[in-house]
Amino acid sequence: MNIGFFSRIPYLSLMLLWLAYTLLGWYLSAHHIAWLVGIFIAVVALFVASKSSSLFERSFRFCSQGLFVVLMTSLAISTLVALAATWSILLTLLVIPLATTILAELEMRFTGLSKVDTFVVLTVLAGFGLIVGEMIDILLFPSIRY
Repeated sequence: MNIGFFSRIPYLSLMLLWLAYTLLGWYLSAHHIAWLVGIFIAVVALFVASKSSSLFERSFRFCSQGLFVVLMTSLAISTLVALAATWSILLTLLVIPLATTILAELEMRFTGLSKVDTFVVLTVLAGFGLIVGEMIDILLFPSIRY
């Protein structure tokens, strides 16, 4: 990276991108989304392990299909109810970072930066914004902890 690289960076759009990801990081930290992500990773790990382990296959065969259908139906209904209750804030928290990322990426590409440089800058700023949002929740405006 040379000095011309830094003169072509659109600072205003990148500042808006950082602020959007900071808001997202604060919201995710304040509402304990880490538990949801952890549960999702555990379910995916169990699914992958069930495909490669005969022990899991035998335990799933031991469980009745009726119980499995009841569990999956209740999980789907509870997920839909939770999404219906929080759709407005989730829409906002998904649209704002997505829109700012797309606009910052377009502006960086119009200035002539390569795809790799654009990807690195956007990834670093998004990660830094999420970390700063987490730090805001921990240090400045702590949310209610369990």
